[in-house]
Amino acid sequence: MTPALQTVFLFSGWTRVAIWTALVIGAVQLNASDLNSFCSAFGQEDGAKSASQTKQVVSRCEDKKQTSAKYDMTCIGQRRVGRGINLYSLEKERSLGKAMAASIDAQTIAVGDPKIKAYVSNLGQRLARNSDAQVPFTIRVIDSKIPTVFSLPGGFLYVDIALISAVDNEAQLAGLIAHEIAHVAARHTTRIATRNYSLDVFSLPVATMPAAILPRQIALTTAEKKFRRESEFEADLLGTEYLYAAGYDPQEYVEALETLDGQAIQKRARDSSLQSKPDFVDRMYRRIGQAFANYPLTELRVLKLQTEISKLPCRHDYVFNTSEFQEVKAQISAEQLVLHRRRPADSPTGPVLQRHPSSD
Repeated sequence: MTPALQTVFLFSGWTRVAIWTALVIGAVQLNASDLNSFCSAFGQEDGAKSASQTKQVVSRCEDKKQTSAKYDMTCIGQRRVGRGINLYSLEKERSLGKAMAASIDAQTIAVGDPKIKAYVSNLGQRLARNSDAQVPFTIRVIDSKIPTVFSLPGGFLYVDIALISAVDNEAQLAGLIAHEIAHVAARHTTRIATRNYSLDVFSLPVATMPAAILPRQIALTTAEKKFRRESEFEADLLGTEYLYAAGYDPQEYVEALETLDGQAIQKRARDSSLQSKPDFVDRMYRRIGQAFANYPLTELRVLKLQTEISKLPCRHDYVFNTSEFQEVKAQISAEQLVLHRRRPADSPTGPVLQRHPSSD
């Protein structure tokens, strides 16, 4: 047991209860960004600044350290994103992510096409340069036929090629990648692990009471999942800022969220064989389910995002799409062979399955 943990157990019973209650009830609350409405020169490529401009930004951000500059758009890279109690140093976090990445690499199919790999990597690195991340990024493209992007602690990021086919333009793809970069910048994975460990330690005195075991588990589970949901909101906020700083239209991230959510709902509807529940039962299940859900409802995320986007500095031009994205998406589509049974009205385009005469 570390000296820090030994100190914890020297606290009086009432102190431990107070700390446990504060940790369970007081899950990190995300403050809405306090952004002034002004036009700025964020439209420069990759948010590039001259040496004098950089010095001015650093000086201004140093002055704001006494106040809350965590979400100040003008201080990206100089903010206190990801700070707080964390049992993992950046070096340990990178090592953890590297070990997790090795396991994922062994179970996934890596895309070998150099053009696709270079495009996704360049896009991800551009967004990372406009973020608060304090670690280098290793970006890999996989082929699992699931439209997803996910990140690991320490800067390991995976993009499935199915996601490129699922979105409409580069800004949407960039928004989804920026969200994952925000998770890395805010160090959500290791902060969640630290928080769970702390909750478990502080609740040990209560756990010795048999009647308190189930309530303790419920409280810990609820607190953990609440923090996970708050982390998603924060990643939405930060990712939108990174997207904007890189020159993209942040509204396209909202479009991507709604599109993917709609596709997921349709898939669940096709796969589900359950009968529909009465409205009041459905509402009850939704309330209970949200208390134990890892992710907030998409409609809540969209509402928060719309509020934050309206506060961003004004800009006249955004990057919406590029020829590189269109070329990569067309290449992926061309490589995906779809076989289907030919019908009389079908035109003979692409591979077609036909019934052999002897089988009729």
